[in-house]
Amino acid sequence: MDTSSSTADAGFLTIREACEEVGVTLRALRFYEAKGLIAPKRKERQRFYHTKDVEHLVTIVKLKSFGLSLHEIRELLRSPGDGPYGLTANLCKELIERLSAQRDAVEAALAQLRGLGPQCTSTTVAISTDHGTMQ
Repeated sequence: MDTSSSTADAGFLTIREACEEVGVTLRALRFYEAKGLIAPKRKERQRFYHTKDVEHLVTIVKLKSFGLSLHEIRELLRSPGDGPYGLTANLCKELIERLSAQRDAVEAALAQLRGLGPQCTSTTVAISTDHGTMQ
């Protein structure tokens, strides 16, 4: 019996199909499951993801891209706000402030690196693959 076609007909995706649909790795999907963010249906050793699970995954990935921690995402999934992805107006404002501060810190670090001159822009700078240090 072909379980993939019968589960697809019933509105379920295999783990590989869910990964392709959402654009995440198998490892990431299993990680989100281990953290309790999603709970796919199981049949023996196989996982099957309902369309609601896939929607949750899309939301998780989007919220992660906004910089939310897994704890914050879990809370948001449990008690969503009225806005897109379950966000509230206050949380949107907080995220904008948080991401703006991160952008400013990155821009400052980039300016410092650029100010170091040719040492940081030269093709002679090598990264050691053994220790990740610059030589």
